[in-house]
Amino acid sequence: MLTVRAVRYFRDDEMGFETVVLADQDLAPEWQLEFQRSLDPDEQDVALGMDSYCVTLTNGACAYGCLSSALVEEGRLRVIFSENGAQRLGLESPKMELLLDLDADQVHEMVTGLQSVLGRDGNPPLLN
Repeated sequence: MLTVRAVRYFRDDEMGFETVVLADQDLAPEWQLEFQRSLDPDEQDVALGMDSYCVTLTNGACAYGCLSSALVEEGRLRVIFSENGAQRLGLESPKMELLLDLDADQVHEMVTGLQSVLGRDGNPPLLN
């Protein structure tokens, strides 16, 4: 099971995006999981289906609007991807469980960031 030891939520109004990055460490992470969204998608983004959040893995695989749910409980983040999303990301299973080795402030930053990035979708994934 992967362990999250670093989290960053970042919003850049000038560049027009917000992101939550989860990783195994702050500097030179071996793995990371990123949730990103454009703050003002244009017509081309809409036409290409890129007007939703995007999930990106360390290997560069990405998928838009691909989550069914994300649940934070008992020191874990449980993420369930749609079948199509899991395939696009190259995952063996649509379920991903991450152990959270974070303090309370970091967990709050992660949850607040995820609510912002994922919650703006027309059909947002369930986030608890």
